[in-house]
Amino acid sequence: MFKKKNVFYIADFSLPNKSAYSLHVLKICDAFNEINKFKIKLLIPHIKKNYSIKKIKNDFLLKKKPEIKYFYNKKKQLNFFSRVLFSFKILIFVKKIEPEIIISRSIVPSIILALFNIKNTLEIHSELSGFTKIFFSITKLNYVKKNIKFIFINEYLRKKFYVNKNRSIILYDAVDYRDFRPSNRKTYKDCCFYSGSFAKGKALEIIIKVAKKLPDIKFHLYGNPDTIYKKKVEELNNVFFKGYVNYSKLVILINNYKVLLMPYKKNVGVLIKDLNVAKYFSPLKMFDYLASGKTIIASDLPVYRDILKNNINAIILKDDVKMWSKMILRALKSKNYDNLGKNARKISKNYSWKSRITKIINFQTQ
Repeated sequence: MFKKKNVFYIADFSLPNKSAYSLHVLKICDAFNEINKFKIKLLIPHIKKNYSIKKIKNDFLLKKKPEIKYFYNKKKQLNFFSRVLFSFKILIFVKKIEPEIIISRSIVPSIILALFNIKNTLEIHSELSGFTKIFFSITKLNYVKKNIKFIFINEYLRKKFYVNKNRSIILYDAVDYRDFRPSNRKTYKDCCFYSGSFAKGKALEIIIKVAKKLPDIKFHLYGNPDTIYKKKVEELNNVFFKGYVNYSKLVILINNYKVLLMPYKKNVGVLIKDLNVAKYFSPLKMFDYLASGKTIIASDLPVYRDILKNNINAIILKDDVKMWSKMILRALKSKNYDNLGKNARKISKNYSWKSRITKIINFQTQ
């Protein structure tokens, strides 16, 4: 009987967690788990007491039970210095096991492992700030450089980090299209769906304006209310904040809607202050939307133009409230756009988590 290869995946979130980051990591681990020759362990700071592995599996719609190692009994406030401590705990653990593959979504542990001559692959989804940005300059040193390979979600981001192509690979986010099963249930009448963050430049600016023009259309917004960038949001009778729901519930809820919204401004914010990710972000919800087979209406951003195609698998619009209002009404009232959802579902199969990790494994062996 062959011996499975040990894979460690390092991330600096704790569980439970409401971010797309945690979903991405757990889905990657699950895809590794489905390949029989790998045994993957997720390394994170903390899991809340009574948040069981079974509950994690169910909440994130994982096919296999994840194997998770955590290092703190209480949740820690993460900053640069606590990440350094977390990194040394990981270093000690890694030296005991010596896994064949190490992947990290956390920059500080990746660099510290490299400093101790441990090879790993670092996945980067955004620009850096603070001490982490300064610390990253260590990767330019030859004895560190030789130990780190990079995954970026966008070519723009790779150029921003000045990393050579022979040390890096570009990989978009992904989706498990098996999670989204077409349903015969009736959709809500005259109602649109949005899920995700409410950071500046995402969703609220456009939806609020459109909702004023379309008082008879309802807008159901799902996501963590803590991410709303304004202290006070204008209250409208047709805009409903539904709060955060687990991924396992979200993929069922999406069947209740005909039209899914991706309304982005030219400046797209995240929870890191003053960071504009419009040129390089890879919205996880876009792949969920594609897999759902529904009609997507999205802002016209260059970052995903090679995936979302106007009048082929989505309706792509400029930042024009009148046009958004017009096309939402058309998409809700007409069957002429149903083929967009079928095409979207089909293309989602090209962006599976399994396909993504196959590319990572091939990259590791180069």
